[in-house]
Amino acid sequence: MAHILQYYGFHISQMSPPGMVRFRHFEFLCRSHDVEPTVERFRAFYQLIRNMGFYSFGNRGFAKKILLNPPKSFHDWKQKIFFIQEEVIPIAMTFRAPDVIEKEELAIPKKQDWYVKLTATPNRVFGENVLIAARMSDQWPDDSKEAPVLKFQGRG
Repeated sequence: MAHILQYYGFHISQMSPPGMVRFRHFEFLCRSHDVEPTVERFRAFYQLIRNMGFYSFGNRGFAKKILLNPPKSFHDWKQKIFFIQEEVIPIAMTFRAPDVIEKEELAIPKKQDWYVKLTATPNRVFGENVLIAARMSDQWPDDSKEAPVLKFQGRG
């Protein structure tokens, strides 16, 4: 996420919840398919947009859609904003002025293995075990020597 914010030059507090959903969904798909999530790969699917004063990401033209059933709205999300101390954020973020966002014309990497692997999946809330399997858990220690085992319907 830090690289995305730096590339587009905006502060995390300027991102809308739908933008965060698209970003985290992309990261989840990449990690679950052993694909490194990069800015360039993210840009193959999404383009920066601005809506109601916040930045988000819209589907890129003819790129395949990887997020099915995105949330339509987040009622009252502005009342749930909280503050994060600057010291815990690993990058310097700048506030982006509400300038014109140019449409980016990029070639779609349809034949690249990583692009083919990332298929459309629905938006869901996953349990901790799925996040551990995708290496996105904040509960599982990075330096753990244990191999996570994913169980489905009581079977592993």
